[in-house]
Amino acid sequence: MGLKLLKVVLYSYLFLMALNSKLRGHFNNFYKGDGKKMKVALIIGHNQRSKGAYSQIVGSEYDYWKRISEKIKAEIPLMVDVYERKPNQYYTREMFEVLEELNKNDYKFCMELHFNAAANGQANGCECLVYYKNEKAQKLATNFMARLQNKFGSKIRTKENIVKVKMQEKKIDGKVWEEEKKITTRGLTLIQDGNTRGGYGICKSKDTYILVEPFFGSNNDESLKFSVEKDVVDLFVNFIKENI
Repeated sequence: MGLKLLKVVLYSYLFLMALNSKLRGHFNNFYKGDGKKMKVALIIGHNQRSKGAYSQIVGSEYDYWKRISEKIKAEIPLMVDVYERKPNQYYTREMFEVLEELNKNDYKFCMELHFNAAANGQANGCECLVYYKNEKAQKLATNFMARLQNKFGSKIRTKENIVKVKMQEKKIDGKVWEEEKKITTRGLTLIQDGNTRGGYGICKSKDTYILVEPFFGSNNDESLKFSVEKDVVDLFVNFIKENI
């Protein structure tokens, strides 16, 4: 009887040690070196006042991403905060209030959630908007789009960017000369100015910020793939877990 009890105690001890090690590794993924928890911020595109593009398959941008973000939050509550624009008179005021709250926290990265639309119902593919100097944002966005391609067969759209480059060696009347440079990317729209469409959060956030457009709501065939919400949620959950 004493030997059996000893075995139970020993096995229990070993189990608890293994569990403790696993949990320690698990929590290390959520914390920075200074002990602060690291999360990802999800910003729902649009709001009740202005619901954005509409898809016959998945509904409005706002309604769709609200459902998706809430399901992501339910799956990984310790890793995600969800933000929503409160209806106001105009867009910049709504985004100002979101960014004011967002910037009170430290996030590994932020993702503003949208889908695309076009008059041509055949337009398809994914793209992301990022700050033109933020290499981390560009790498995360490229990784995200590769996952969309692998999971949903998404086309990564070719983007032609015109970027203004300051030429320090050239000055006219004491002012630095700017030249326009054409940069072709796979799926990346490079944002320089907060006044550019979709650029407010990208330029005003203190943390890495990506605006994602995974599909065209105006393309019914493509929208059908993204109507399987569990698949979409799983993709985001895995992306966040592996990049946090």
